[in-house]
Amino acid sequence: METPQRLAALLDAAVHRPAVRTAAAASRELTGLLLPSLCVLCGVRDGSVCPDCAPRLTAELLHPFRAERDAGALPLRSLGPSEAAAALEEPGESAPLPVVAAARYGAEASRALLAFKDHGRLPVVRFLRPAVYRALAAVPEQLGICGPFTLVPVPGSAAGYRRRGFDPVQELLGGALPPGWTVAHGWLAHRRAPAMEALRHRTSHAGSGSRQRRAGTRGRFRPTRRLAAHAPGAARGGTASVVLFDDVMTTGSTLAATWRALEDAGISPVGAVVLAAVTAPGPGSDEGLNSA
Repeated sequence: METPQRLAALLDAAVHRPAVRTAAAASRELTGLLLPSLCVLCGVRDGSVCPDCAPRLTAELLHPFRAERDAGALPLRSLGPSEAAAALEEPGESAPLPVVAAARYGAEASRALLAFKDHGRLPVVRFLRPAVYRALAAVPEQLGICGPFTLVPVPGSAAGYRRRGFDPVQELLGGALPPGWTVAHGWLAHRRAPAMEALRHRTSHAGSGSRQRRAGTRGRFRPTRRLAAHAPGAARGGTASVVLFDDVMTTGSTLAATWRALEDAGISPVGAVVLAAVTAPGPGSDEGLNSA
């Protein structure tokens, strides 16, 4: 392995060690006590989410739903007999990876998520974790599959951790999980981009088709030694159904990249769960807003 790649791998491992994450969490808690801030929703009253705004945020997070319709960059998979019967399709027909979302990305939920992810308002997570629990608990009914389940989080990057001081996806999974669920930490990691690629200006997904978005994330993630140790058993289907997890889905391209990395390792995820999904009224299946 080249020296820069080795350093990147070591940094990835270091920032996700339990001791480092515990120390960072303690530091954030102390900062919150010393520097109280205003409500992330109304910006008037004190507290992460004030008592007047909390019911509105909670109401948006109560009803998990199937969200793949607007995610045109999601990977396509062949329907099994039971899935095809439930969807009134023929076995072998292709359909997007099924996704269960805890909420739609709009109004209060979007503001709370932006404050949590981009502005370091960590106390907001206590309102978001119950929504993650409800979405996970809804998977058997929504997807028509039984547990146990192995939840594979979309891997965070070392650069994102350095910028924020935490991994949003890992924080969302820091609470209780429904019975039958376990989290597979560290199965995937970001693949180091070539030096010139890292200097290119990153653009949004706007104006690109689903095929372009799918192609743009190929090779984004790499398997780790931890995944290699679990892959044979998971591939045989003798352990648990593998489900992906991310915080926000906009085009489906990030989930697609995660799905492909696991597929390359011989593991076929059966679906995905996200905290919030961007939705739109009536786009076609190929040009929906998608998830990323």
